Amino acid sequence: MRWSYSILPIVILLSLLGCAQPMPEPPAADVETKQIITIEARDQLLCYQCQSFWSEGKFSKLSESELKARFAGKYNVKARDFEFSFDKASHSTITKCRVYGAISKGQDRYTADFLWLLNPLGLDFIDDNFKESKHGLSWEGKLASVLTTIEVECPPQDSVYKAWQYPVGHCHGHIWWQVASYK
Repeated sequence: MRWSYSILPIVILLSLLGCAQPMPEPPAADVETKQIITIEARDQLLCYQCQSFWSEGKFSKLSESELKARFAGKYNVKARDFEFSFDKASHSTITKCRVYGAISKGQDRYTADFLWLLNPLGLDFIDDNFKESKHGLSWEGKLASVLTTIEVECPPQDSVYKAWQYPVGHCHGHIWWQVASYK
């Protein structure tokens, strides 16, 4: 009988221990902590820019060739005209390039393919709830514990770039707009 009285406090104690929050881990010494990716549709090319913020240890080891290799290793796309900058004060880098062959022009519309960007990041314009606006799509969240902001800027429109809409819209990995509206 005494045994049955001690079981209840043990079960309660074990339940409470299971609810305890783990202590937050300090960030690793050599990591990327934040990234802001901006892609702008211009003519029939995409202008890519990624500003990455790094831990002090990782920032001091970075080079232009490593940033270019990082881009090439992540994205399967034809890119040229790379530019890199390093800001010691904020421990940030900026990678810029131009992506060719991702925008096609039909008789009445342009279609931009963003699968090269989305697939490696594990994202989808529709399933990951990108915010729709009259000038493109945007998203904020964490990717592999890195706070990430993505801005896809397209030609400004009178209507929102809504999923599956015509003449201006998007699907899971593409965005389209009218040829006449392209400025």
